[in-house]
Amino acid sequence: MNQASQIAGFAGTLIVAAAYLPQVIHLVREHCSAGVSLNAWLLWLLGSILILSHAVNVMDIVFVMLQIINIVAILLIILLCKRYSNMVCAAHRVVMREAVQGATRE
Repeated sequence: MNQASQIAGFAGTLIVAAAYLPQVIHLVREHCSAGVSLNAWLLWLLGSILILSHAVNVMDIVFVMLQIINIVAILLIILLCKRYSNMVCAAHRVVMREAVQGATRE
């Protein structure tokens, strides 16, 4: 049962890693940080560091690997957000324009 649980944990870790890809790909391809909350990612980083310290303390390899992946991905997103700060892609520009037009109509 323990081995099956670890396999499930590692599978979940891979899914978590894959979940970061759309955000990273958008930041890299579009150079667009619109809609990305840097403060939220900084809090997520802090939480991941604290969980990693606990996982190391209890020697839980699945959670150690999960948090290492989280921390690397979060740091990458933070770096890209800072690099592309205040930059908006065409798709977000349209959404923002429509939001402003909708607000002025009301």
